[in-house]
Amino acid sequence: MATDEALKVIEKANVQLASGEFQKSYNTLKRLVKDEPEIAEAHFLMAEAAVGIPKLTVQDIASHYQKACDLAPDNALYQASFGNFCFENGILKKGEECFIRAAEIDEENSALYLSDLATSYFFAAKNFKNMYPAMKEDDVIRRSLKYIMMAFNIEKEKAKNLIDGID
Repeated sequence: MATDEALKVIEKANVQLASGEFQKSYNTLKRLVKDEPEIAEAHFLMAEAAVGIPKLTVQDIASHYQKACDLAPDNALYQASFGNFCFENGILKKGEECFIRAAEIDEENSALYLSDLATSYFFAAKNFKNMYPAMKEDDVIRRSLKYIMMAFNIEKEKAKNLIDGID
């Protein structure tokens, strides 16, 4: 649990982040995690701020998201945010894992996470097809359909019957 002082630092960093002062927010949080490395929210906000800092690498940013997820494994927001980051950077497998985990954590909203997964996977796979030369277009569509069916809780046979009925 974060101390009152840590919560004040997090609030300050949040204000900086909301104002677009990514480097300031990142530096504020960097000092905090040096003293209190077990605060998941600080690592998560560092990742969010880091996205706006061009000199930081994808690996740097991913490590902050991963640390937040490790410290708070039942936080669906952290998982989904990390998944979005992964898809934006062509890291398909980790993106899938994160969204599936978010859906497991937040069962009430699992359909949203899974439908986001389906569309995010579809577009990321197409945008980064040069990184996955063995992946065929049908593979991408098949996997995306799988996640849509999971989101709508539709079995394979029922999906086939429904597709047959499309004009």
